[in-house]
Amino acid sequence: MVELRRISVIIPAHNEASFIPRVVQAVLAQRSPATELEVIVVDDASTDDTAEAARAAGARVITLAGRGGNPAAARNRGAEASTGDPLVFLDADCIPRPGWLAAILAAHDRGATIVGGAIDLPPGLPASARCDYYCGWYLVHSRRPAGEVPHHPPPNLSVRRAPFLSTSGFTERQPFSYTNEEREWQAELQRAGHRIYFEPQAVVLHYNRPGFANLLRRNYRWAYTAIESKSHTGAARFAWIYRYPRLLIAASFPLAFLHTGFILGCWGRAGKWEPVLMAPMVLASRLAYAAGMAAGGLQWLRRRGAAALYHPRWR
Repeated sequence: MVELRRISVIIPAHNEASFIPRVVQAVLAQRSPATELEVIVVDDASTDDTAEAARAAGARVITLAGRGGNPAAARNRGAEASTGDPLVFLDADCIPRPGWLAAILAAHDRGATIVGGAIDLPPGLPASARCDYYCGWYLVHSRRPAGEVPHHPPPNLSVRRAPFLSTSGFTERQPFSYTNEEREWQAELQRAGHRIYFEPQAVVLHYNRPGFANLLRRNYRWAYTAIESKSHTGAARFAWIYRYPRLLIAASFPLAFLHTGFILGCWGRAGKWEPVLMAPMVLASRLAYAAGMAAGGLQWLRRRGAAALYHPRWR
């Protein structure tokens, strides 16, 4: 009898009762005769029926106590409870496309310790949600070429079990638990000689939430920990620039205009022109990002690494 390959898919979720069944079912649809799938939904103090909905869809559910809002802790608890290899981390607002898991496993079989998949835009989202997508995932969509990268975000991310468990895991300390929480362990593995491979055929559809205020809040939050986390770990594109945090803070608002041009250029090279029509909203998001980067960077320089009392929200 051929032994089945067991894979663990870990999904942190908070108040996702209406959407989590679709995610779990899409993951379970990736099973093949040679694989056994363990889907673990880590319910991060939901106040709705997320746990029941996930369990009914076929997932194993772990429930975290507390106030919620710590997806890093949810991922770590899911990894600790898992039994498979690799560990695939998937966000609760992402739907895998057919062939997603096969592409991840093929990249691992070619020798990659860490595999990051593509994050694509689903149809039918409102304009603000589409803009939020364009502002966040311009370097990790399926039109990008495959190859080694210095970093990959956690919504669609796989890692071999033993290497991941040898690291400190996702950073649970606020305010990093919701932004840049993956950089520490990725840097640890890179220093040990492991590499991150981007696989554009491992596609998920990311359902960004609508609302202009949400767009600004998310970009501010992403940037709040950017200087500290990237300076400390080096797990970033253009990592050299984070060696000069004071310069980045001083230039954060002028850089917002350059960053807007960079994002629009990335999508233009991919043949996607809708972001150009959204240029004012993209710029607004970059200004929010600049404000977050300056505020978080100044806090870091004052406290020299001590966390600010800041509690990001899931929504």
